[in-house]
Amino acid sequence: MIRLEGLHVAAGDFSLRIEELSVEKGEFLVFLGPTGSGKTVLLETLAGLRQPRDGRIRFGDRDVTEEPPERRRVGFVYQDYALFPHLPVAKNIAFGLSMRGPRGRAGRNGVDQDRVVALASLLGIEQLLERYPDTLSGGEQQRVALARALAIEPDVLLLDEPLSALDRKTRRELRIELRRLHRELGTTVLHVTHDLDEALALGDRIAVLIDGDLRQIGTPSDVIQRPIDAETARLLGMTNVFPISSVTREDGGTRIRLRESSVGGPKGDGSGGHIEIGIDTEYDESIGHDSVAVVRAEEIVLLDPDEPLAARVPQGLTSLMNRLEGTVRDVQMRSVHAAVEVDVPPLFVVHVLRPDVQRMGLTVGSRVGLWIPPQAVHVCPESLGGS
Repeated sequence: MIRLEGLHVAAGDFSLRIEELSVEKGEFLVFLGPTGSGKTVLLETLAGLRQPRDGRIRFGDRDVTEEPPERRRVGFVYQDYALFPHLPVAKNIAFGLSMRGPRGRAGRNGVDQDRVVALASLLGIEQLLERYPDTLSGGEQQRVALARALAIEPDVLLLDEPLSALDRKTRRELRIELRRLHRELGTTVLHVTHDLDEALALGDRIAVLIDGDLRQIGTPSDVIQRPIDAETARLLGMTNVFPISSVTREDGGTRIRLRESSVGGPKGDGSGGHIEIGIDTEYDESIGHDSVAVVRAEEIVLLDPDEPLAARVPQGLTSLMNRLEGTVRDVQMRSVHAAVEVDVPPLFVVHVLRPDVQRMGLTVGSRVGLWIPPQAVHVCPESLGGS
């Protein structure tokens, strides 16, 4: 449906480069990246608001690289909604239709009033049609902006951080709404965000964009389980990212030696502790050269200090080797889990359910055991260098 080939877009000193990207018809693709990574530049280029320096943009069989925005059949929703304050909701929704001329049952100004009412009903805002934007909540304004973008029946819907200005409850409601709309309408959606939860909740696939470079693309599970480098892992919220100092072969697997984190994770007591753990990866002598180990916090098993390993995890040489002990340095309560910092050293972050904090008596200074499943460790380069 959408294909980018050798795309290079310059915006001042910033440069966006995507060598190749294909988006299937009806796909919901989320671009995840920090501020300044090129997400909005990319959407504006797809919409025809920016011209690429090099490369081609194809929508199906059409090369739209040189086409003006009004010929691309693209709907665009900005973060700030961009509603017309002097027009009521009905006329905001109808704006795109009035620019394209009459379709279906046209009322005054050649606008299909049935289409306006149908979209308002689809988005649950039919009771707002006579109101003005400044009387609406953020969530209501965003629904109006979505209805306006969908009014022209776009082939592609571009969403630029559409939920970032909303409160948590409204964001959650609109995530559900966006997935429902996508299922019902089947429109191809390209959505950009810096919010990992949003990307995981919405995307059929996630494309990671860092410094104008399309770093990784895959299903949410693929990207989370196998980040392509340390910078991507950190963007995905992973804090247990440790440089590897050496790698050795052992019966049935591989053993790596970890150093204190140096890529944005929490720091321990400064003692620079080194530990060895077994990983579920085929031996490769190149692993230790500028490689890091990413240990998923939600898969680490927290144990009482004297709790036998056999009571909680499978036995075996690798399993026993990955049994560690440390001291709790911090406990941070979150909405559904707690992040427990355990200094072995190095310092690990472990995610546990909130009731487990009280059950295990987890407080600063507590001694605890932890077990790292070999499959919870992913090895990747420290940096791809923008390749």
